[in-house]
Amino acid sequence: MSTYRLFASVNGPPTPASYGGPFLAGVLFQVTVGAVWFDGYWWWVCNTDQSTVAQTFALWDIYANGTGTVIPAATVTSGTLTAGQWNYIPLPEPLPLSVGACYNACTGFTGSFPNTNSEFGSGEAYAGGIVNGPLSAFSDQTGTLPAPFNMLQGLFGVAGSDPTVNMPSQGYESANFWMDVQVTDTAPTGASYRLWPSYPTIPPTTNPDNLEQTFGTEVILSEPCALDNIWYYSPPSVSPPALPTICAIWDVQTQQVVSGTQNNSPSWSGAAGSGWVACSYAGVTLPAGDYKVTVYTPGGSVNFYQETEEYWGTGAGATGIVSGPLTAPGTSQATAPGQSTYHHGGFAYPDTYDVEFDGQNRWVDVEVTPAPRTESATNPGAFLTFFP
Repeated sequence: MSTYRLFASVNGPPTPASYGGPFLAGVLFQVTVGAVWFDGYWWWVCNTDQSTVAQTFALWDIYANGTGTVIPAATVTSGTLTAGQWNYIPLPEPLPLSVGACYNACTGFTGSFPNTNSEFGSGEAYAGGIVNGPLSAFSDQTGTLPAPFNMLQGLFGVAGSDPTVNMPSQGYESANFWMDVQVTDTAPTGASYRLWPSYPTIPPTTNPDNLEQTFGTEVILSEPCALDNIWYYSPPSVSPPALPTICAIWDVQTQQVVSGTQNNSPSWSGAAGSGWVACSYAGVTLPAGDYKVTVYTPGGSVNFYQETEEYWGTGAGATGIVSGPLTAPGTSQATAPGQSTYHHGGFAYPDTYDVEFDGQNRWVDVEVTPAPRTESATNPGAFLTFFP
């Protein structure tokens, strides 16, 4: 269990680039495995001529070129900064991150800023990006680890000094503005696990399918877990607005609904078209096993679900996603006929695989917490799983 940074072994420049107006600086990064938490930001302050007053730091989820969604739980303001060193600005609570998401960590201020040109492009120091364990900073587009959506690396902006309002999205000469992040694979106490946490906006591709259907994601639990939520991504273009009318978890071996998981009138946490919505559960413990987490719609709405074609076949989920005790297998490891299956018609076990789109992701997620274990009274040191 470790923490990871981008620039842990190198310092920024001693003097900043001279500037007098508002400035935003950012870095694009990703995590490549599940169960990784964002701890906080590191910001380099030059020896002289750079502001040391408190700054705000923010994290954005990128879903198109120059476009993103701010993640409120990752906004934090520093105290007074110290010149001539890296300054660490921790979050109040660690934030889980998602495999496949592109994040922009940034800050804003007024005045001069640290800057080193020609760092992320072809033939330059970080032409292959920066890879440290599960943490990767992208290269520029001419490098070998380019950011998605044709985004440039080494981002800046001059629209203001509040990084929660304006996201830096411009690039200049593959520059490094010395923004850094820290992540950890050490789980916080009592942590819950999802496949796609802190991924507020999925890159927008909707499906015009308006048929009655059940669909979902296959997941495997390596240990007993309390079921916290079934999550579903409701795209903004769904018309007329509607949400699934049933959600449930199926046992893959028996192809039967797991007792206590079928909700025929889900009380979703948000409105149709609002993105991720959750149906909460209490008092349900899932044994270790193989499941399909599903939602059902009676049909009638177009653009009902978001889709990412080839996600489980050759895309971000091809090798599977492991998040603590929770695993979603890629298509080649999934139970036949494949990952992300569906059934057209009434509520039923989803057993059809869309070969044409090679495991398209319909973005049905689950949140679980490992069940607590208690020490055996007759054999101290041995642990028994407690089922609430």
